Amino acid sequence: MLKTLDILIGAATVILVFSLAVTVITGAVTAYFGRRGKHLMAGLSDLILQLGIDTRPVADKIARAVLTHPLIGGGAGKLGTVIHREEFTKLLLDLASGQNTLDQEAKAALVKMLQSNGVADPSAALKQIRLIAMQLEAAQPNLANDVRQSVAILRAASSDYVARVNSWFDQTIDRVSERFTKYTHYVTIGIAAAVVLIVQLDTIAVIDRLSIDDQFRTMFVDTAVKDYSAQASGGAATEVPPGPYYDLIGRAGLITLPSGNWLRQMGDVRKYPGLLLSILLISLGAPFWYNVLKDLIGLRSTIAKKDDVQRFMRQTAQDGGSGGPAPPAAAPIG
Repeated sequence: MLKTLDILIGAATVILVFSLAVTVITGAVTAYFGRRGKHLMAGLSDLILQLGIDTRPVADKIARAVLTHPLIGGGAGKLGTVIHREEFTKLLLDLASGQNTLDQEAKAALVKMLQSNGVADPSAALKQIRLIAMQLEAAQPNLANDVRQSVAILRAASSDYVARVNSWFDQTIDRVSERFTKYTHYVTIGIAAAVVLIVQLDTIAVIDRLSIDDQFRTMFVDTAVKDYSAQASGGAATEVPPGPYYDLIGRAGLITLPSGNWLRQMGDVRKYPGLLLSILLISLGAPFWYNVLKDLIGLRSTIAKKDDVQRFMRQTAQDGGSGGPAPPAAAPIG
């Protein structure tokens, strides 16, 4: 039983190490191309269209102006990745009041949309919101800022515009998050495939090696248990240091960096099932494999304690229960 668990721990650790690398690369790629901000802009553009803007290009201009606002964006024209409902409501009023660089066509369409939704004077409404928010802060300083802003908007700009934003904003953001998650998963699968093919990571070969090579399995599992125990004692952690594992896998010949015989190795169709399995497992993500590894190590510790007690009982002469040494207190593994 312990051998089976050790094989599973070793395989899970290998997948976790490469999942961490894929997660880091995926995060870098999505951040470099600003995909989170672009997905958010598309969602806000959809919402602006529902509010009454006539055309997609104008809605895109307004959404971009919202997300590149100095208080929302990352500077240098970068799109912001987070916006709250109250910020969105006030920023549209701000854009319509002329205190921005929004072009005349988009501004005129925004003013028309607000007026058709019950906000005749966006500038006056925005000033009234700020005044009421300040009064609320003075009267109720313990009130949360988002609650204060929401109450101020409802009091100062009660209209069909505010009702529509309040009704649709949260659902829009939920759908943006869902679309971004799906996009990220596709990117993760692509990067996982690239990493697996580059290093020739064959999960089936890894499991075979862990099954037949006792020394390799012991070294790998002892390192994994030691790292996990150290992290668990120091607080919550979600990763293991990859360096030692890369070295162990590399010395065992289970990964190969591109070289002159890389194409020849790729021609070995016997490796394809293991490579495909590696891609699928790695694409599940590092948090998933960290939790799996945590559960396996916890189960191994429990079984090892019972195994120590049973071994002691087998090796100790029993005298019918009249005495004899007591079984040793089991210590946690690692």
